[in-house]
Amino acid sequence: MPNVKKSICWFCKGRCGVNVTVDGDRLVKVELDESYPELVGSRGAGCKSIRYRAAVEWFYHSSRLSYPLRRAGERGENRWERLSWNRALNEIAEKLTELRDKHGAEALATSKGDDWSHSEYETRFMSLFGSPNIFGVSPICWGPRAIVSEAIFGWHPIYSVRENTKCIIMLGVSISAGRPALIGITEKAVKNGAKVITLDPRRSVEAERSDIWLQLEPGTDAAVLLGMINHIIEKRLYDRSFVENWCYGFEELKDRAADYPLTDVEAISNVPAKTIARAAEVYATNKPGVIFEGMGVEQQTNSVQIIHARCILAAITGNVDVEGGEELDGPHPDYISDRSIELVDHLNPEQKKKQVAYDRFRLHSFPGQDLMTETIGRVYGQRGGAHWYLGQANLPALYRAIITEEPYPIRAMVVSASNPMVSHPDTRRVYEALKKLDLLVVMDVNWTPTAQLADYVLPATSWLERPMLYSESGFGKVLEFLEAVVPATTGEYDRRNDFDLWRELGLRCGQQKYWPWKTAEECYNDRLKAKGVSWKEMVAARHVEDVPSDFRKYEKQGFATITGKVELYSKVFEALGYDPLPAYEPHPHSRESDPAEAEEYPLIMLNGARVREYMLSTWRNIESVRKRYPDPLVQIHPETAREHGITEGEWIWIENDKGRIRQRCVYFDGLPKGVIHCDGQWWYPEIPGREPWLHGVWMSNVNVLLNSDPDECNTIIGSWAQRIVRARIYR
Repeated sequence: MPNVKKSICWFCKGRCGVNVTVDGDRLVKVELDESYPELVGSRGAGCKSIRYRAAVEWFYHSSRLSYPLRRAGERGENRWERLSWNRALNEIAEKLTELRDKHGAEALATSKGDDWSHSEYETRFMSLFGSPNIFGVSPICWGPRAIVSEAIFGWHPIYSVRENTKCIIMLGVSISAGRPALIGITEKAVKNGAKVITLDPRRSVEAERSDIWLQLEPGTDAAVLLGMINHIIEKRLYDRSFVENWCYGFEELKDRAADYPLTDVEAISNVPAKTIARAAEVYATNKPGVIFEGMGVEQQTNSVQIIHARCILAAITGNVDVEGGEELDGPHPDYISDRSIELVDHLNPEQKKKQVAYDRFRLHSFPGQDLMTETIGRVYGQRGGAHWYLGQANLPALYRAIITEEPYPIRAMVVSASNPMVSHPDTRRVYEALKKLDLLVVMDVNWTPTAQLADYVLPATSWLERPMLYSESGFGKVLEFLEAVVPATTGEYDRRNDFDLWRELGLRCGQQKYWPWKTAEECYNDRLKAKGVSWKEMVAARHVEDVPSDFRKYEKQGFATITGKVELYSKVFEALGYDPLPAYEPHPHSRESDPAEAEEYPLIMLNGARVREYMLSTWRNIESVRKRYPDPLVQIHPETAREHGITEGEWIWIENDKGRIRQRCVYFDGLPKGVIHCDGQWWYPEIPGREPWLHGVWMSNVNVLLNSDPDECNTIIGSWAQRIVRARIYR
């Protein structure tokens, strides 16, 4: 008898409410739930139903991992033998213990991935194991906005546009594909008269629909924002009351901003000074206003300075912690947070200092985490902070450490919800590092190029098969409850969630007293005790719970910063030894930074804008979805293409000193001449998995062309040049 259960689709960031129909142990269909709160989910606007309508095809696809596997041949040979979970976990734990005894706990690293996994339990295991070397893509994915805004505001705003919002700045983001949960409410704000300003070198859907489009030179966002700040200050359009009472460092900011007159900014960015002035005036005089920033700025080496300037722009115009502006909701009041679960304090100071790049990118590593935890804790206690983005080893530096064994050997890695061979920069270096490991364990839902290189491959449950309790702020403090709607263990497959992985490894590695729960549900019950209800009761009552926002909380508690104010002049940055004010720095692949490289590789290559069909590196294996978007595409201005003898639709080579890849040319006059835009994270699941093919990871994956030199990373947070590099093209 078919049964319909409410859930939340986690195939992307849209958080669409869905109705899931199951018949016994079989998934029948997934449909949109029109009753789901619009302020929390996108109601299907993100993928236009593409992914959740293909849910059954995805769930039962042959590429899904179903049972634990151990490598039977040489690494990369794609020969496997099936074994039980108990045996796999016993063997992995034994190897980890041996490595710890021989090389120290720091010889183990783990790669964090997307947030469908239980990252807090991964961190708990690593804290108790004694390794400081958790790493991932947080320096280029949500981490910059979360960490920087917490340093400036004391909390991170969550894209809190409302119907009363009067101005929206799109800063390197295309919400039509990348932030689908914002589409519906943004459209309502626009209907109510909100002005839209877009900063993007590429003509996105949002740029086409904007009142003002600033088509800036790639990598010059910080200069444009500082020019806007300077203009607002010069014209006295800032909120004098808020600045005087609740901002720290305005005079220092005023001096810094004066270095960016609009005529100079025009020369840097190629945006007319009058257009920048108009954008500044529209934003300052249409309140409340909100700024959405995305991967287009987070994936630059100047990311921290851009987001610092973005926070300042919101603060001096009085758009902080007001309805329809930059709402700062804080942590959920009745919920044991991820931070408390992580037990980071169990890592002693000596082990923390062994973290790769500990003292180099200090805002992102443990020095930043310890300082931010103390600072934010003065207001929120142990509940708050962008913890899952802090306290991490630097990704480019860690891969180099594996290869060189400096400062010490790293021998093992556990990869969860992550696909480094496709998603991490400098693919050949990633490959060299993974091949050198004594032990590589991959837990994922599907076969990937990374899994093909593993010693053990473990099958992970999807959101349809696992219970989940997830909290984030934005439009109030949200708790999302997911029920496992399809059994994870049947006669057809035996999959487990990440909680089980980390708990079971923990029990086998001497952590028994710190894992009192047998299941994730038991842990959720503990974390919800303050609410006086169980996880199952919350699921039965409603699959999302929202504590309404309140505003101007700073009037009662101040901001969770060192000074208790919005820190235009960042005391956190200053304490860590960095410039406390934002500045524009040319990206390392600009003509100004490296004229010789620009001569050899004359084109600027952007990459990785979201498309509706795919989510990061996933979904290319699903036939019905692949038919809609079969090939990797590179957008080229028609005149640039003709100069290179390239016609629309043909395959071309894109090349630089790291290697070359091929993608199919499409003409697009929404890019400046001399700039191309490539699809990101492309691989071919239909190509054999064994070496040397590895599912075609070398053919079209733009990460093959990206440099991961730590010397080029952002000095504060360690973000690398993911979006802007040099290349040349030919037929």
